[in-house]
Amino acid sequence: MEVTAPQATIVAEARSIDILVSRIDHVQYLTCTLTSVEISFTGLDTRPAVTKGLFHSLFLTVSEVDTNLDGGFVTCQYRSATVYRFDEEQTDAIIRTVAYHRKDYPLSMIWFSPRDHADIRVSIATPFPRTSNEGSGSLDQLPLELLLDILLRLDMLSLFKLRQANLRLRQAVDSLKKYQMVVSHGLNLFRALLRTRLAIYISLLDFYDALCTKACTLCGEFGGFGAPETQVQSLASARRLFQLTGAEINQLRSFKTFPGIYAMDELEYKYRITVVSRHQAMLIASRRAPAPAQAHRKGYERNIPYNFMASCALPYYDQLSGKVEHGMSCAGCQYAIESEIYGSTAVLDRPFNARDKVFAQDGFLEHFRWCEQAQLLWKSSGEGKNNPAELPMAARRGGFFKTRE
Repeated sequence: MEVTAPQATIVAEARSIDILVSRIDHVQYLTCTLTSVEISFTGLDTRPAVTKGLFHSLFLTVSEVDTNLDGGFVTCQYRSATVYRFDEEQTDAIIRTVAYHRKDYPLSMIWFSPRDHADIRVSIATPFPRTSNEGSGSLDQLPLELLLDILLRLDMLSLFKLRQANLRLRQAVDSLKKYQMVVSHGLNLFRALLRTRLAIYISLLDFYDALCTKACTLCGEFGGFGAPETQVQSLASARRLFQLTGAEINQLRSFKTFPGIYAMDELEYKYRITVVSRHQAMLIASRRAPAPAQAHRKGYERNIPYNFMASCALPYYDQLSGKVEHGMSCAGCQYAIESEIYGSTAVLDRPFNARDKVFAQDGFLEHFRWCEQAQLLWKSSGEGKNNPAELPMAARRGGFFKTRE
């Protein structure tokens, strides 16, 4: 008997942190935007909350894919007629055989070479192997539990500086599990926050919550560029587009990007560019007069690389299992693209959106139940005994980008 598809909840999966800051009616919150998962730091006056969003193939546009399709972005041209059943013991083999981590996505954003992290990681995460009789001043009068709670609520810049004050405070900071998780799995983002001078706006709890958050409060997905609140553009273009006055520009929170290679086209930028939140600029301008319709669209394509330059990849940490997930893509969907198994050109975008989707493990296994091409690769491998002969090169290489140091 054919098993009909259940209503699917799409679990997003590339993750990153968008380090953009904007203000929305005095409400500060973190919004997510990147491939792996993102957070945009928005607001000026109150403590942020964390959100995460869905990654789309074009990063910036809401996909035309029918999000009610079962299995999470399985395009109808190669959706299996019935749900595929497998045993729990086969899950690791299925993931190993027909899923892959797409390395392109973290490399398309703010990225630091792992080699650069080697010395920094030891310095930033390891207490000195000795004790000290030196006190911490008035902080010594606090109960240890209260001191540790204060440290959790400090912004990342203050925590970074406090840790360097003396040995005892360094040991207190290093004793926090949340701090160890953040520097172990979010060092790229920590460095980005410090270098963009945005670390003062994000507490250790905010950072840890982002690391442990799976779904976006804006869209309910995992990570992506879809929400308009997470878009950025250069300060110069925002000034021209929204005709901002000097006083209005002063209300914008901005930061300078880093030279580097960005976006899925691997574009090289040699100079730093001051960027701002497009959404915040639009809101500020709308207090004076409603923004014209063309302002919502003008310069849209040109601003796409800036969103990558304002984002940083972050994995997902499951507090219950202690497992860290960097996201996985479907080799079957990639094979469908290369084999042109996607039907008419009227729905040509759907296979590419399915191919570019990034999942957590549970989301991928649900996708696999309905992805016919992934199932065929699995069967051709002898159910995990061998590598599938038809496994796409992109899946073997982990994407399309050139290798970087």
